[in-house]
Formats: sequence, C-alpha cells, structure tokens
Amino acid sequence: MRIGVFHNRYLQRGGEDSVVDFSVELLAKAGHEVHLFAIDNREEIAAVRGGALRAALYARWNPTIAARVAEFVAQHPIDVAHVHNTFPLLSPSLHPALRERGIPVVQTLHNYRLLCANGLFFRAGRPCEACVERGPWNAVRHGCYRGSRAQTLVWSEMTAHHRRRGTWPASADLFTAPSEFARARLWPADLPATRVRVVPNPVADPGKPGGAREGAVFVGRLSPEKGVGLLLEAWRALDGFPLTIAGTGPEEPRLRALADEIPGVRMLGEVSRERVAELLGGAAFAVAPSLWYETFGMAVAEAMAAGTAVVAPSDTAMAELVETGRNGLLFQRGDGSSLTDACRTLAADPDTCRSMGEEGRLLYEDTLAPDTAVTRLEKIYEEALSLHSEGA
Repeated sequence: MRIGVFHNRYLQRGGEDSVVDFSVELLAKAGHEVHLFAIDNREEIAAVRGGALRAALYARWNPTIAARVAEFVAQHPIDVAHVHNTFPLLSPSLHPALRERGIPVVQTLHNYRLLCANGLFFRAGRPCEACVERGPWNAVRHGCYRGSRAQTLVWSEMTAHHRRRGTWPASADLFTAPSEFARARLWPADLPATRVRVVPNPVADPGKPGGAREGAVFVGRLSPEKGVGLLLEAWRALDGFPLTIAGTGPEEPRLRALADEIPGVRMLGEVSRERVAELLGGAAFAVAPSLWYETFGMAVAEAMAAGTAVVAPSDTAMAELVETGRNGLLFQRGDGSSLTDACRTLAADPDTCRSMGEEGRLLYEDTLAPDTAVTRLEKIYEEALSLHSEGA
C-alpha cells in the first residue's frame, strides 16, 4: 500500500512526533511504501514572509498548502493519507487538498485541540472543560495557549470559524483516537460517531525483560500537567525509597530544588531513548502521576513493554491500560495521599511488583506490540479506502 503521512512537527519535540516517526518506521518495515510530508514549525515560521504573525493567520487556512500537496502527491502517488497534527501551519486546508485529488483520509486526534486551546483540557493545575460548555472564545480571557491571549485568539477564531463551516466532520473518511477515554471526550466536537475508531499508539518493544530491579522511576516531560510536583510531595512519606526522575521541561528548576529536600530522589534530566528503556527495565515499578486526562499514556505503555508494574491515576486514559491488582495500581488522580498509599504498597512488596510486571508484559504483547499496531493501521487504511469508494 502507498501511504502518505502528514504531520506538523512541534517546536519542542514531544510524544506525537515520536508516535508519527515510529509509525512510519513500522509501516515501512512491513513492506508498505510510506511518504512523509512533515512541516517543522521552527523552519517554516522563519521562512514565512511576515514571520510569526502571518504564520499565526495561516492556522485558519494556509493558502500555500494546496500547491505543496499537489506537488508532493505528483512526486509520490499515494493510496491513502494519514493526517496527524495540522496546527498551526498545515491547517485545515490540508484536508480538501487531499480529498480533491480523490485520496482517502484518516485523521488521528492526538490531543483535545478541537475543543481546547492548549489541547490538554487542563488549566490552573486541574482539568478544565470550560470551553466545551462556553465555546472557544472563553479561552482568550485565560490565555490558555502558551499563556498568551493574542496567540489564544488565533486558536479561538480558527476553531469558531471551522465549527460554523462544519469543517471537522467533513475533513476525513475516518478519525482515530488513541483511547476510548479520548474518543468520549471529543464527542462535543461534532465528529461523526460512526467514523471514529480507537487505535492505540504503537509502542516499541525493548525486548524480554530480565535482571534485578530496584526503586521507582518516572519518565516524561517536566511540565505542570504531568504531576511530578505531586509525586515529590507524596515521596516524602516513602522513607528514602529510591525514585529516579528522567526528563526535562519548564518545571525542571523548581522540581530539582524540591527533590534536593527529599531522601532517595535523583533527577537525571533529559536522557536518550536507550537510557529510558534501561531505567524502566531496572525499576521495581514506574509512576505516572499525571494531573491531566492524557489521551493514551505512553509512559504506562512503555513500562508494560519493559515488564514493569505501574502506578497510574484513575479517571484518565491511562486507567484503560492498567488493570489494577493485575499489572499495577490506580490512585485517585490529584490526591497525594492516594498516590503515597499506592507507591508504599508496591515499595514494600517486590514479589507483587515482579508478578504485576510480568502480567503487564503479557498485556503489552497481546495488545500494544509493533506487529499488532501495524495490523490495526492496515485495517484502518483498508476501511478508509472502502468508505471512500462507497462515497465516491
């Protein structure tokens, strides 16, 4: 199959960028002809005449995209298009540019940006869905996109415009969300219910786990919604049990100062993907203390792949991956005491950690391993081709 993958990369590389690149790699290894059309915000904004202001205006409709897509497809004929992030520079103009050429389109919804300016449903330290009820202009007063009212205004105007025009329901033959939790939260975006599928993110296989395990580990971005501050406060009651924190982000200076006061905690900063696999494979359990809803929970899935027990929050997409008591424990999201109790339980019982890790690995092999991920994508593409031909 000839597959075109379309993605607007982020200023700071994140999980969505990694998922896109890994998906391309897996599909190519499976024998498909894959062509990646990727825009990098840093390069494109610098190249746009008028700079960031004009680039922001392109978020609603980028007039250069149709010609660029036409040239791309002429050079790389494709059977199906898989669209990932389009904000801000690919813009919704990408979809008609593809559909006008008779190309079936699959759109993955990696975040909540159709309904939320920052894509997280998160504000002031807790989940927020105010814009679902009050509309996109509500976000401007809070500066929800990067703390800027001006930049939030761009998202609000774009969202209101395309909502009036019914752009989103008509933009793809099929939509995918990485979890049932995310799909349910996206219903108010007026997506066609019969054309939204749950397709979990692909997760790399680090190989069969083995070796000694010690302590707990957190791997992820050090930003407010990830809940690392809550984790550190909870760790004060763990009597020096080892906790390793790997990652970087805007909260790193504050969290380092806090960690210096807590016995057993070490912060590594940013580490390689290889080092992440080593840390997960050598820990008794992993902790994912997220305060926001998440859309999938890559940290949990990677821990499962490493055969590592997990502590994760309830009322989030992560809870779909954790069968509490089988491959990990759930705590009440945002509750430090609940988090402490769950971590203390596993810290005191290495045998339970080991058995939970083994169960997690089995669940990973059954539901999240690369071969399974490729098969899911192939079925989605085949369904999109079928639906497109029926509607042609």
